[in-house]
Amino acid sequence: MGIDHDELPQGLSNAVKILGFDGVKDDAAMLSDASGQKFEVHEAPLCTLAILINPAHRGREKRLLDWLRDRGIADHPAIFEWHSGREIETTGLIIQKLSGLLVSDAKRIAQSNRELLALRTLNDNLQNRFATIESFVDRQGLQPFDLVFSNEPVSSSSRSNVLADASFEGVSQILPVASAGVSAIAIHFERLARRDDATLHAELVTLEDRQVVESWVVPLSKLGQGWNYLGLSRTLAGLRRTLNLQLHIEGMDDEMPLLSLGGLQPLEMFQVRDSANDTPLLKNSLAMQIWCGMPGVLLPSWANYLPAQSRQASDGGFREMPIAPGILDLAALANTEEISFEFAAILPLPEEKAIGCHPPATGITIGRLPAACPPRILRISSTAVIDNDASQDVDFALAIAGDLDSARQLFEEARVAGAGEAFSGWSSVAHGEEPRLNAFITEQVGVWQNIYFATRMKTPGDNSFAWAKFRDISLMVNG
Repeated sequence: MGIDHDELPQGLSNAVKILGFDGVKDDAAMLSDASGQKFEVHEAPLCTLAILINPAHRGREKRLLDWLRDRGIADHPAIFEWHSGREIETTGLIIQKLSGLLVSDAKRIAQSNRELLALRTLNDNLQNRFATIESFVDRQGLQPFDLVFSNEPVSSSSRSNVLADASFEGVSQILPVASAGVSAIAIHFERLARRDDATLHAELVTLEDRQVVESWVVPLSKLGQGWNYLGLSRTLAGLRRTLNLQLHIEGMDDEMPLLSLGGLQPLEMFQVRDSANDTPLLKNSLAMQIWCGMPGVLLPSWANYLPAQSRQASDGGFREMPIAPGILDLAALANTEEISFEFAAILPLPEEKAIGCHPPATGITIGRLPAACPPRILRISSTAVIDNDASQDVDFALAIAGDLDSARQLFEEARVAGAGEAFSGWSSVAHGEEPRLNAFITEQVGVWQNIYFATRMKTPGDNSFAWAKFRDISLMVNG
């Protein structure tokens, strides 16, 4: 304040950024740089080291200090008077202040590293103890779970056979307990037809993200009348989810097994449902038992009466993973500086498992799902649809890239996809057509990537009614 930039030593200007303070206007600080260029600042700088002031201008610093305080700066910067002939002394004080900040930051980093090391040591000890307990439970043949829910079978004069009344996809039942700790689910059969050529297919699916937790494929000949236990390969841990058990019989058209039902269920969501249309078949729930134990513990071999198949199958090979509806909500317009409509150009539609991407009359609309593509991805797929028969043909494309510029180069076909990238190419779609787009990764990388999707009019001009959607987006992973 009150000091010309020419009066300051060149070495000080090289060490720190020096700005002149010219006052406050409309809640913005008026600053100037060494070249004399003036500009406004609405937020406080991240590190205001010191205020240099001409003694003749003493008092002007109060306006700057008040402005800094209004923006959440609790610790005021040091104030140094700038006297002719004492430049070296004042510069030394500024350097001393800067050194103090660096030392303080270094101490905090060192302390954080020590605390991180202590946490890692505690975590290693906890993992070792957990492994010891797990080994002991398995070695001693102890039962690591308890019965937490039981819905006993009830006799019914109607003897409704839900497996026979349901569609080909079978029946489903929402479990009344959260996923954490679930280790086995028992279902009750009142009557069985022992057929070697028929099998029971069961899947345990999370409602929130539609992930298959476990699956079972069991010949009917291995089932028994009464309780049959579907044992998970490992007691569930992690985030609490809502579980849905899906059952259907394959290879049998008549004399379906008779699943036992529990009592009347007043809550519709817990009634036994048809898996195909998710509607209740009866006002009852399935007779079942749910067993829980210590999260993460391997079940002893004797406890897996009907061992799960899904985890053994997922140890290798390829798996198709649908994008969770909650991830679709993150979809947003990427090229905002190029595209603008009176409505949302990118519209998440989680209930349809889709994302709307309205093309412009000319140019390209690019949407983005941030960090939605995990490592080990081999392919991304989606169905391209147009939901209005009045629309002209629309071009669709998918890409995996680290940023918008890289994705734009792929959409413009200016280069081929590099490591960790993928491009489906452009596909022209008319109303009524539903082609499947596929983009294959050229070389896997160990980082999460963004998913980009784009639409454009096949013939630029009329983009009315171009209700373009990317539906059923899925990822193929290795292992």
